[in-house]
Amino acid sequence: MISLSIRVLGLSTALMLASLPRDGHAESPATPKANAGLAKTADQEFGRLSADGVSAFNDIHLARRAIFDGNPNEAAKFVIDAQESLAKAKTSDAVFMKAEAAIRAPGDAMPPPTSAAAKTGQTAWIPVDGELELGESFVPTPEKSAAMVTARKSLDKGDTAKSLQTIKLAQIDVNYTMAIAPLDATIASVAQANTLMGTHDYYGASQALRQAETAIRFDEVDDVANVNNQMASKAK
Repeated sequence: MISLSIRVLGLSTALMLASLPRDGHAESPATPKANAGLAKTADQEFGRLSADGVSAFNDIHLARRAIFDGNPNEAAKFVIDAQESLAKAKTSDAVFMKAEAAIRAPGDAMPPPTSAAAKTGQTAWIPVDGELELGESFVPTPEKSAAMVTARKSLDKGDTAKSLQTIKLAQIDVNYTMAIAPLDATIASVAQANTLMGTHDYYGASQALRQAETAIRFDEVDDVANVNNQMASKAK
């Protein structure tokens, strides 16, 4: 089930190891222009979850569970609730357009190159979960650890601007990953599930809902506070 809050991961050894390049070699640094672009994107998208999108996917999950438990009437209600939430999500300012080819999954060394298809094949996405992870250059100090706690409290309160400002002021290298769902495809899958529920095809309805869940993608922005680029500029 999708979490309802943005998570700030702890300062663990496992996290430090997980953030290392997969092949054991250092990754090529992005250009200052690319860093600036990523920072701008992070400012726009950081912490912007769709509350209605989150609600819809909770209802999708509950509907599938109700079908599995043999409670079709309850499942039908959750499906209708999911449809209503998705209709509201469609008008939310959290919806953003992005080509699927441009999505950068966690662990990718660099975003895929911008091609003609990536420019024209725009898809409407709703962010339904988010996660902060410490970047490779992070060196723990009492001040930075305290700043991370403060940033998390701000996120829990929905004050994403203050959280991002805290991260920037403390010069903490963090990456931000969003779980995003294709809005139109999700609406279509849930509508199909509703139709199948009406014909008592509960297995088919569950599969349609499953299709909505498995369509969720993960999009990562490195160094949301643009710390590495700032430090490189100061070193010149």
